Amino acid sequence: MDQETVDILRESVETRLRKESFEGAVGRTVRRRGMDFQRYIRVISELRAYAEGLKLSPEDAVGRLLGKED
Repeated sequence: MDQETVDILRESVETRLRKESFEGAVGRTVRRRGMDFQRYIRVISELRAYAEGLKLSPEDAVGRLLGKED
């Protein structure tokens, strides 16, 4: 996963609204950065592949990726 993707995921975690899905937060972050839908698809696809490899949910995988395991 490239650094820009990690930065998008980190910002999504930090700015996620209450009761908002994580994918919604990623979409909002991608739009705020002026990126297109294809970039959103790439971020989510990479996250899902990473999560699947760890046998975790995408949200739990983000926590592990960012070093915020509980």
